Amino acid sequence: MWMQRAAALAGLALWSTGAWAQSIPVTPIPKATGRSNIEQRYVYAPPDKGEFDVPLLHGGAAANEVIIETPLMCSPNAKASVHVSYDKSKNKVVFEAEFKKALPYRMSYTRPDDPSTPYNQHLQSVSNGKWQLWFVGQMLSFETTFYYDGTTLQLLGNALDFPAGPPAGAIPVSIPTLQMLCSPIFEGKPNGDAKVKFTYRYDQLLDDLGNGGTYAAFLPYNLCKPDEYGVWYLNGGLPPSKAMNWDQVLDSIWQGYGLAFSSSLEPDPKPAFLASRDNLMIGWGGAYPQTIPDGMGADPISGLLFNKTTCGTHIAPKFPPAYFNVCGP
Repeated sequence: MWMQRAAALAGLALWSTGAWAQSIPVTPIPKATGRSNIEQRYVYAPPDKGEFDVPLLHGGAAANEVIIETPLMCSPNAKASVHVSYDKSKNKVVFEAEFKKALPYRMSYTRPDDPSTPYNQHLQSVSNGKWQLWFVGQMLSFETTFYYDGTTLQLLGNALDFPAGPPAGAIPVSIPTLQMLCSPIFEGKPNGDAKVKFTYRYDQLLDDLGNGGTYAAFLPYNLCKPDEYGVWYLNGGLPPSKAMNWDQVLDSIWQGYGLAFSSSLEPDPKPAFLASRDNLMIGWGGAYPQTIPDGMGADPISGLLFNKTTCGTHIAPKFPPAYFNVCGP
């Protein structure tokens, strides 16, 4: 076991220092710009000023999240979307979300298990819930540093969790990261209609608490099982200095990562441990410029599309257990 662990640590060190990458000649892929060489224009999300619509569908969520699909939402008459507009000269970004016979009113739900992890506390139940709109402006388009214990290989946290520096002997690993931002809490009418508008600064997108949103990542909790993933969120929110600006969001779109919106069922008021992050109960959601066709869903693990044949509230499958254990049999 010691030899296996030593090999794993050595391999990880090579990977983290880029030694493997440096030993293999690689032709870099040109960075996407979002501009069409054929049409000579930005096909998606022009710079500085523009607008676009993001259709929302139900049935999409990450692993182990509650997928909310009530009879109201499952009706063919239910529609939801977000209109996005932005203007750099006015330093303004606006999200206008509209739900037509689509937004459950003061819904309650209790899941059979507690989805909390050693890193994040989550809710098991919501009563008479309201909603928040979640904007994911950087979809794994950048990396942040996470630290793992050098002996146990257990996840310790993100670099932002250790402002005084990493723990002694910790292993740094760069992991693709999401940056997301929450709207103020809202609700619609008892008939399912709602129309809300949220305005942000172009140069600094702050959430309803004045924070820069939060970071989230899907990662192994222990490097002994590198293919067994879980979700991690930064607790307490990002400082305003880490907030996204809309130019970064546009760059993420042009590079092919896109952006996403989703609605989460929330208690009102929210507990302090959920500051600047969402409850894992997801209603409507959608992405741009990539969209899922109406009547189809996406597997939360593989990302593959499938034809939807059922509609009802359920919990998305968990990430599968690890196949590899590099620390032992």
